[in-house]
Formats: sequence, C-alpha cells, structure tokens
Amino acid sequence: MRIVVCGIGSRDRGDDGFGPYIIDHLKDSGIVEKMDCELYPENYLNRICSMSPDLVIFLDAMSGGEGEAVLLRNEDIIERSPLSVTTHNLPFSAVVQFLRESGVPDIFFLGVQAASYERLSGRVKDIADRLIAVLNTIDKEQGFDLIRLYEALSEQLR
Repeated sequence: MRIVVCGIGSRDRGDDGFGPYIIDHLKDSGIVEKMDCELYPENYLNRICSMSPDLVIFLDAMSGGEGEAVLLRNEDIIERSPLSVTTHNLPFSAVVQFLRESGVPDIFFLGVQAASYERLSGRVKDIADRLIAVLNTIDKEQGFDLIRLYEALSEQLR
C-alpha cells in the first residue's frame, strides 16, 4: 500500500504554507511518499500516477468556506469544489477527475481556512501539527486502514 501526501502552497505566504509545512515534518515510513507540489499541483499529476498510490492526500489552505478546516473524499471534492478551490491555475475538481480517471482509487483533500498570509498562524500550525502526528503513525509493518485514517484525520480538524 502506498500513500502520496501532496503539500500545496507557498512557505513564504503565511498560512498558504500549511501543506508544505506538513510535508517538511513528515517522517519517511515506507508507505507515505511526500511531495511538495508548490503552487501548481497539476504539474505533478503524472508523477503522482506513476507511483501507483492507493491514496493521495492533498493539503492546502483555503480561501472562502464556512469552517476552519475540511476533509473531503473523492466525489465530495468535486461536488464541493467551490469550497476547496484555491488560488492555483487549474480547478481542483479537474485534478481529482484526472487522478480518478488514471486509476487512483482514493483521494482526500484536507484544507484549512487561511487567517494570515504574513505568518503561519497559531490555529493553522496547531491543526498541521495534529495532522502530522496522525500521518507519522503510519508505518510499513502495520499498513493503514482507509476508513480509520479518514476518521483520525477528521477528528484532528475539530
């Protein structure tokens, strides 16, 4: 089993660095592959597909939306695209559709509401640190249960 965790955003733009911050703090587990997609996740789609992942997790700051954080899965990402659209070039729903059509079985979008573009805010850093703790528990010997992982990540957003 393989998980590709993709951080999206700019480290120089405060909370927009949420995804890259998590990527920087994930340990290598043999199951989790880290990828810093910077501002353009669409540039990494072929590389992601070549890894034949069982799960792709995108981490990004959001503008707009109703809550502080959101975890969406598969078609929910497409249906709720206005929530998860970022300032990047390609609509995120197109990224998800490409990956699904390329055979990626599961995709998560984990987004947090940006509060500051000058520094990583305390709230966003706290959420990121809790997510890092969950993702760092995945190891090669134990593998992962998709539903339990989804529930564990979801719980950290509260």
